Amino acid sequence: MEQIAKRKNKILSPTKDFVFQVLFGEVGNEQITKEFLEAILKEKIEKVDLSHNPILRRMKPAAKMGVLDVIAILDNNIRCNIELQMTKEEDIIERILYYWGRTYIRGIKKAEKYKNLDRTVSILIANFEIKGLEELSYCSRWKLIETKTRKVILTEYMEVDIIELPKIRTQKTD
Repeated sequence: MEQIAKRKNKILSPTKDFVFQVLFGEVGNEQITKEFLEAILKEKIEKVDLSHNPILRRMKPAAKMGVLDVIAILDNNIRCNIELQMTKEEDIIERILYYWGRTYIRGIKKAEKYKNLDRTVSILIANFEIKGLEELSYCSRWKLIETKTRKVILTEYMEVDIIELPKIRTQKTD
């Protein structure tokens, strides 16, 4: 009986995939997801839709499939993929770009014009420091930018936000 009481009072960690997905990706939790995304993206969000399927189905039998942690559609059809990665993956940047690309192309159907594609944001929350990003803050934002002057962003339609959890403990937060 005492063990049951202990289990009832146990707090589930949001860093567990299942808890994270229920907390931020389940229909009915739009308000908490909205507030979470507003804090990360630093922009006002009016509406969050969590009813979209997080499975990235294969386009061809030999193609790679993916399962997103959370997929949300925000104001003006902004597509947002939120990924929590607790174990260190050497190919995490390639993975998040793959998920970004697959999420981006979900916004267009056969015979539609490319101008119908929507802004797509991928958010990676990593429980490890990512190789090559050691000198950056715990939270970094990435866009396609011209490399010579570093002043012109090619498009606002691509954005990747990376949060490295271990750095939060060692860096002053905003």
